[in-house]
Amino acid sequence: MSRSAARELSNLIEGYGILGEAGHSLRCGMVIPFARAFGDVVSPDGDGTFAIGYDVRASSPSLAEAASLGLRSGGHHVTHIGACTTPQLEWYVASTGLRGGLMITGGCAPPQHNGLRLYRQDAVPVAAAEVLSALSIDDLNELFAQACNPVLHQDHPLQAYAAFLRRRLEPANFIKLCLDVGNGLAGAEFEAVMAHYRQLRLWRVGFTPDAAFPTRGPDPFAPQARTNVANCIMANGCHLGAALDADGDRLAVADERGHAVAPDTLGGVLALALHEQHGGPLRVLYDPAVRHGVIRTLQRAGLDLRPQPGSAAAAHAPLHGNNAAFYFNAVGHYAFGDFPGTANALLALIVLINHLTRSDAPLSVQAGAVEPEHVPQQPAKDA
Repeated sequence: MSRSAARELSNLIEGYGILGEAGHSLRCGMVIPFARAFGDVVSPDGDGTFAIGYDVRASSPSLAEAASLGLRSGGHHVTHIGACTTPQLEWYVASTGLRGGLMITGGCAPPQHNGLRLYRQDAVPVAAAEVLSALSIDDLNELFAQACNPVLHQDHPLQAYAAFLRRRLEPANFIKLCLDVGNGLAGAEFEAVMAHYRQLRLWRVGFTPDAAFPTRGPDPFAPQARTNVANCIMANGCHLGAALDADGDRLAVADERGHAVAPDTLGGVLALALHEQHGGPLRVLYDPAVRHGVIRTLQRAGLDLRPQPGSAAAAHAPLHGNNAAFYFNAVGHYAFGDFPGTANALLALIVLINHLTRSDAPLSVQAGAVEPEHVPQQPAKDA
């Protein structure tokens, strides 16, 4: 790849992944050699096994094809799992023992943007900068100097992934929920998980997958998302409302009054719920941007708290390597030590449903107990 193209890619690095405008700053011709370099970094022997998933954006299937070509040009084996959320791709990579995975998603960015997230074995995030430093191909023709792996595998793990999540669902009582999935793929996952849950009354918002994201855009903290959820709660007397982002790793929640719960306050509620369930000292990682009032409440409850700077992807190794149970930040990411990936919004919602159905206190009271002076906040930009 030319130096100018490499510079273009370096300008697209956002945290652990890359993000750009599809067809303009991010093009298939750039993705092919980048994916090749990723495969060579993760599996230098040239015989690795990789999964590729993608979100509902119009550009995602073509970028997935480009990534597949790049990986297979190095002799690697590729399994396409199709349209899915990022947590589902992470779970699939870890549960099937693959050498790595690649997710095509623009996260909360506008629909015309897209990007790549990279994982090695056990769904450990790989920094895009590490891959870019290994990129040495100057010409696309050079990629195919050796025979491309001609076999392309397909798999559809939704039902198996839903069965994995369903084991965590343990509601005690009836609950009324408004759920806005923003025209992403989390709706299909939620339906599969909750198929046999008879104590749920559900109002669906944005459950039809749509690349234009017409309901409120990909961001669950957008003003329209807050309005949609609040109106639904008030019209139907729901116990809570939730909005998930387009790729399923950020969660926004409103209480039974339709009031938004600040993301770090919700993190405190979830941490206390896990602490109560665990029945003993619980190690929790948190981003330093979390407000001091939330941390003081958790300290008084006896949790073992450790600050963890950086993104949810950067927290993966400390979360899974230090016997921690939970990680949360101030932008709506919630990660669990027993889930083999980074943030999982649907799993966080399941934990919240379990907790609320076992408690006599509504979410507004529990949020107030975590942060008595809490004011709903607009979270910072996704890292």
